[in-house]
Amino acid sequence: MTTQPVIGSLVMSDQSEIPLFLALTDGTASEVTTDAAFTIAAQSAGDYAPGKTIKEAIITAKTFIGYAYVLRNGLVAATLPIASRTAGGSGGNPLALCRSFTLQPGDKIWAYTLA
Repeated sequence: MTTQPVIGSLVMSDQSEIPLFLALTDGTASEVTTDAAFTIAAQSAGDYAPGKTIKEAIITAKTFIGYAYVLRNGLVAATLPIASRTAGGSGGNPLALCRSFTLQPGDKIWAYTLA
């Protein structure tokens, strides 16, 4: 099993952006937190920006990413766009969600990768 960076971005309705980052071991699912390089400390998205509304997002992995979603109280609350950065690709820009989603404290971004 190898570890690869999962990088993402949440674009809010007020045009602010939340950068996401996690070094995730292939074949596992885990929470992708805010990027501590930009937000001082790694935090769950809902704890970092409660009450803000996500209008666009992108979650990327170096090889294969299976899924990404917002986890609320143990349930999938919203699915998020995903992309691969294989062969040097950038992985794409944030894409519009099917429906805007307002974060609450405790909401987590969850992702799964494979080699």
